[in-house]
Amino acid sequence: MIVQKLKHFMTSWSKGIAKGIPYQLKSLIGSGLYYSAIDLKDNDFLLSQFHEGNFIKTRRVARKEAIEVMGHYQGEQVIVIPDEDSITFNLSLPKTALRSLEQLLESEIQRQTPFDASEVNLSYEIISIDKGEVSIAAQVVPKLKLKELLDKAKTFGLKPTIAIGNRARMSEAENLNFIQRTEPHAASGSLPNVVSIALLILIVATVVSPFLQRHTSIEKAELLNQNLKNQITSIQLNQRELTHLKKDAQIIRKFAQKRDEVIDLLESVSKAVPDSAWLSRYSTSNNTITLHGFAENASDVLTELAKIKTLSTPTLQSPIIKDVSKNLERFHIRAKIL
Repeated sequence: MIVQKLKHFMTSWSKGIAKGIPYQLKSLIGSGLYYSAIDLKDNDFLLSQFHEGNFIKTRRVARKEAIEVMGHYQGEQVIVIPDEDSITFNLSLPKTALRSLEQLLESEIQRQTPFDASEVNLSYEIISIDKGEVSIAAQVVPKLKLKELLDKAKTFGLKPTIAIGNRARMSEAENLNFIQRTEPHAASGSLPNVVSIALLILIVATVVSPFLQRHTSIEKAELLNQNLKNQITSIQLNQRELTHLKKDAQIIRKFAQKRDEVIDLLESVSKAVPDSAWLSRYSTSNNTITLHGFAENASDVLTELAKIKTLSTPTLQSPIIKDVSKNLERFHIRAKIL
């Protein structure tokens, strides 16, 4: 009991410090607090200023004045992706599956979208964890569409470093960013600020280090303990996927078999009807076949169809209509398929 309480205390305490450090660093250097949100239109764009997620001002900007206006807006440029250019989906998983989350999300992208995982940029967040179940909200943007938006932004002289799908969550822009960063954010600051950051990091490292070491040991023990369960979960997911594939294959086989049977039946009908008769259309439903066509003598067609072993009780479904100008009879015959 004491060990569990200690473990819970250290976990909560270390997470609180981990969340607080980025904010303190950003406050010291004065970066990351402001964002300039960009909504691209056809020939202009809507520019909005946000501070810590709070809306400050907005205006519509034409192409020729873009660079000048941007000089009056602070923070990193954030391009807002239109709803129609992204796909969202929700996913529920066992808590133990979190260690294989990336692979599971790739599988879900292939299952729920028309894209391969390599063709999209992904942003996701854990919404809730309840009784061992984890709810995840994911959003994907095709890489080609994101490149198209970034290229369009460049035509205005813009250089967005962040792309998000929901402007209402501007305060979380960096966490929801679709753009894969290849270098650290640029940050301006004087030498005293840099020294303050270094001192803060050293102090935090000195205080947190013993607790983090213990926390790491506990995490390793948990990892070893849960490893087998994770493997079982992965196997179960693969088995479910295999079951779905088997069902799909069975449906395809039945469809192909039914298609071959219809083709064979039509070939038998074609050989049976007299040369003076021909079919204009046919349909099959509920083990019956319906034939429409023309013949010099519709009764002869009915007689020949009765000889086909795979058909039963062919009957006329409407009176025979005589076309005097062509000396032909229109027939409508239905028979059961054996």
